Amino acid sequence: MTRLWIIARIAATLFLVASSHCLPPPATASAVVNLTLTPVAPTLQSVSTTGCRNHPGGGKCPEFAPCCLNGYCSDDPRYCSIGCEAQNSWKETSCFPPAYCSNIREEFDNPRLANVTTFNGNPNEYDLTTDYNADSVVVQDSKLKITMKLDGKLNAYGRPQGLGSVVSTTRFMQYGKVTARMKTGSSSPGVVSAFIIRNEDPGDEIDFEIVGRDPTEAQTNFYYRTPPDMPTNLIDYNNTGKESLNTNTAAGFHEYEIEWMPDYLLWKVDGKVVRSVFKNETKDDIDLITGAPVVDPLTGKHVKKYPSTPAKIQFGIWDGGQGSEGTGAWAGTPTNWSKPGQTYEVQVDSLDIQCFYQGNETVTWPPKGYGPTKTHSGPYFTPGLDGGWSLEADDVLKDEKTPTMAPYVPFYKNANLMIPTACLLGIALIAIAIVQVTKRRRLKQVRWQ
Repeated sequence: MTRLWIIARIAATLFLVASSHCLPPPATASAVVNLTLTPVAPTLQSVSTTGCRNHPGGGKCPEFAPCCLNGYCSDDPRYCSIGCEAQNSWKETSCFPPAYCSNIREEFDNPRLANVTTFNGNPNEYDLTTDYNADSVVVQDSKLKITMKLDGKLNAYGRPQGLGSVVSTTRFMQYGKVTARMKTGSSSPGVVSAFIIRNEDPGDEIDFEIVGRDPTEAQTNFYYRTPPDMPTNLIDYNNTGKESLNTNTAAGFHEYEIEWMPDYLLWKVDGKVVRSVFKNETKDDIDLITGAPVVDPLTGKHVKKYPSTPAKIQFGIWDGGQGSEGTGAWAGTPTNWSKPGQTYEVQVDSLDIQCFYQGNETVTWPPKGYGPTKTHSGPYFTPGLDGGWSLEADDVLKDEKTPTMAPYVPFYKNANLMIPTACLLGIALIAIAIVQVTKRRRLKQVRWQ
């Protein structure tokens, strides 16, 4: 009887401990133990260099979930692909390297287009991704169509604003020639249609932008080292060109071409050069601390403020007329949203990419030595990714508030699995103890009889 009493007391203690932990975690619980977290949208702040900011243990991501994306850790291949924070991951090689350029001729009959939230990072499977608001991107009549419609919420300035989308190549180009035959959607003041070559880090960009204030004018521009978190007072906005095309770009298709070479840049429309820039004529890069020109250690020459790092090719449409006063003055304002169901649409009829550096079409993915060293078969938990996010004018990110789950952790570290298991074990032990006690009592009664 003494043994049974000890077992019963132990079981009761386990039950009390387990039941105290079987309650739902509080709203402030760690992302590891709360599987009903609201997704966190990517922010435009600088990436932390001290660790993956939402990793509950602090520091870099662990080996079992090695890739840091939007402040979360996972071994989902998507986390190791676009936007992966190499310095905050298990190893820098946990993140896939940029996929380098290969020649593409796309007529949009059957394009290899993926939603970025389901893209596994393999450029051998997809050529293009829809980076946000995928419902606004369709392929129809052998054309890529990117639509902007009125968003259901007021923007940060208290104004109704259109929500468009961006389509990007999965590969990065470092010099080459890109030609797109497209019709802009800039038929109203404020509507901005964009064809650009851009990277987020370090922030080089070359672009064609057609603004609704004057759809007969092509705006050309280039930027040097302007990441999203860079203060606007440090950005050089003086590299803009304005070229009159003497035709309404929203009324029909025209051929736009960017020829980006190590020593020069050309912008062309319908085969005609509308602007040229030579590297040796651009400004010197200046060290912000010393104020002296930056010198290339390999050549001994001054580094020029000329875009030179691998970048993606992108198409997009966004509403500048309802944004800040400065943006509205540039794009035209206000954007006309007076008609019910009003939409604006960029159409791309063809895309041709000719790489300066070639020979990357058959590289296996990921390259040897990159990606997670340990993987599991799923499911993958992906906060801030499956939840979706979108980009508004003036680079303001907003959360689309789609339910999602917390990052992947192994069973033995997952409180949401271990706690219920402890509950069940405690209840099972109590049940066993009760059964044993009942049997003993019955046997005792039988013996006395």
